[in-house]
Amino acid sequence: MDLENKHVVIVGGGSGMGLGLAKAALDRGAKVTIAGRSQDRLDKANETLGNRAVTASLDAGDADSAKNAYASMGSIDHLVTTAAALTYAPIADIALEDVQQMLAGKFWGPFFAARFAGATIREGGSITFFSGLAAYRPGPGTAVVAAVNAGLEGLAKALAVELAPLRVNVLSPGVVETPGWDFMPEADRRAFFEGQTKSLPSRYVGTPADVAEAALSLMTNRYVTGTVLHVDGGGRLA
Repeated sequence: MDLENKHVVIVGGGSGMGLGLAKAALDRGAKVTIAGRSQDRLDKANETLGNRAVTASLDAGDADSAKNAYASMGSIDHLVTTAAALTYAPIADIALEDVQQMLAGKFWGPFFAARFAGATIREGGSITFFSGLAAYRPGPGTAVVAAVNAGLEGLAKALAVELAPLRVNVLSPGVVETPGWDFMPEADRRAFFEGQTKSLPSRYVGTPADVAEAALSLMTNRYVTGTVLHVDGGGRLA
């Protein structure tokens, strides 16, 4: 199955892995909508895409915002949710506001996407949720992140049965070189990635393009549903 003229909606498509996927889908001939809370960020992202995408402002974790946004998008072929705001802290210290924010973006966002957009997805279409490594290789300070990511896997498996033949999958990326790491001083960031390169079984740190290729595979392979695709260089094994 190719993506020529298919409508691909990417929630969180204004930056990082979502933006990388938007570029890859556009290059495959898809009609792409990038969605997120910041219209300014979406507009800047679309400039990097040659203004080839459509932008849609929505708060993925807010029911009314999500419902209205998806209703305005028309029929969809493939829906991907990448958006998340993550906080790493010990369970005794993490602020409940941060927990609620993570649940809103990382769990309720995908939940509302399936609830409000699922019925508009055409035959042969798919939903892909992005989770993350913490669910499969947790460490100190990752309890909430791990729980939310694990919840996404359960949600996807149940929806793959409930919404069949619509396919629902999870993509779990590991460490990926994105602007999300720019909060670190450059020297520290380089040292971090060098350390990851040495420790990963792949001896390689992924890029948004690597993740995009995996996501495109989940979209186009009609024999894959209810599964988790790990794109982590073997990080969960290291």
